[in-house]
Amino acid sequence: MTPNPTDVLIIGAGPAGIASSVALKRRGIAHVIYERAQIAGSTWASLYPSLRLNTTRFFSHMPDMRFPLRYGLFPSGKQYHEYLLRYVEKHRPPIEYGVEVCDVRPAGDRWRVESARGVEHFRAVISATGIWNRPIMPQIDGMADFNGTILHAHDFRDPSQVAGQRVLVVGVGPSGVDIAVASAAVAAHVSIGIRGGVALRRRYPFGLPTHAWMLLTERLPKPLCQRIMRLVSRQGYGDLTRCGLPMASSAITAYQGPELLNAVCAGKVRPVAAPVRFEPDAVILADGARLTVDTVVMATGYEPVLHNYLKIPMQYSDTFFEAGTPCEYEVGPNGQRGWPLLDRSQHPNGREVLGYPGLYLVGVWYKGKGAMYNINVEAAIAAEQIAQRLRLAVRESTNQAQVEAL
Repeated sequence: MTPNPTDVLIIGAGPAGIASSVALKRRGIAHVIYERAQIAGSTWASLYPSLRLNTTRFFSHMPDMRFPLRYGLFPSGKQYHEYLLRYVEKHRPPIEYGVEVCDVRPAGDRWRVESARGVEHFRAVISATGIWNRPIMPQIDGMADFNGTILHAHDFRDPSQVAGQRVLVVGVGPSGVDIAVASAAVAAHVSIGIRGGVALRRRYPFGLPTHAWMLLTERLPKPLCQRIMRLVSRQGYGDLTRCGLPMASSAITAYQGPELLNAVCAGKVRPVAAPVRFEPDAVILADGARLTVDTVVMATGYEPVLHNYLKIPMQYSDTFFEAGTPCEYEVGPNGQRGWPLLDRSQHPNGREVLGYPGLYLVGVWYKGKGAMYNINVEAAIAAEQIAQRLRLAVRESTNQAQVEAL
C-alpha cells in the first residue's frame, strides 16, 4: 500500500471533478484529482464542431467565473473547453494527469483505490467521470456483416468523415439532430432514424431562452411559477408532420431549436423508421423499408463511466427519467437508469452512494437547470457531506485515544 497524505480522491478532471475540487478547497479539505487523459475536460476536447450547450450562459458556468460575453447565450463545445482550461489555469486544482483508476472498493473505514500509481487508501472518493465516455452501442442483427461504417456519436468528430456518403443517423436527441443537420451539408444524402417520435421546443420561447424564464420565475410563488414554466415548456413549432416528422408519443427529451425541422422541410434530411436489421450494404427499417447506406452513426446515448472501476454490488436504478414538477430545480431523482441509488437520509439531494459511506457521485443530474449548473450544486453538497464525515472521524479518533489513555 502506498500512503497518501490527502483525505479525498476525485476521479476525473472534467467539469464535475474540477467543481468538486473547488468546493473541497473552500473547506480546506486535502484532495487530489486523478485524470486518465493528459488534459482537463478531455471529453470536451474532441467533440463535433457544431455542438453547442443546450443550456444558457446564465447557469452553465463554473463557480466564480462567468463566460466571456463573446460566447453568446449558448456557448459552443469548443468555447466551453477553452473556458474550462482557463478555469483550471486560474484555480490550479491538484490534477495528476495520465493516472487511470481501475478498481475502487471499501477497506474498513477507508477506500482502497488501485490505479496507475499503485494501491492507495483514501477516507472518501468522489466519482466525477460523468456519462460521456461510455457509449451505448445497440446490438442489431446483421451488424457484423455490414460492409459500411458503424460508429457512435462519441466518435463523430467532423462532417468531413461522411462527405459524399449515404448516411443514417440513429436517434433524435441533441447529438443525433446536430450530427444529421451538420452532415447534410456534405453527405450525398442523410436519413435520421426515429423510434418514438420527435419533440422540438423553441430555443427562445416568447422571445427569451428558457433559462431566462427560470430566472424570472424562480422567486415567484410556486403555483404561479409552475403555470408560467408549463406554458414556456410547451412552446414548439406546431404540427411537425407537415414535413414528415412524427410527433413524439411519449415524454422524450426535446431538442431546442428549429434546425431539424428546417432541414427536413428543405429535403436535406429524411426522417425514417429505426433500423431493425443490417445487410451488407443496407439496413432494414422497422416499417420494412430497405435503406442503402455507407455509414451509420448511432446517437444512442451513454452509460455512466463509473461502471469501469466500481466493482462493488451497489443498488442501481432501472427507471428512466420522468419529468417532475416545474420550478423544483435543485433536487434530482434518486437514481436514473444505470446510476446507483443515493443515500438521502441526511440531505434531500445527498451525494453519498446508498450503503457505501465515503463514496460520492457528482455530475449525475442532467435535467432541471441543466447539467453544468447541477454539477456545481452537487459538488457543494458532496464537499459538505465529506467535511461532516471527516469531522466525525476526528471526533471518533479523539474519543478512542481518550479511552485508550484511561
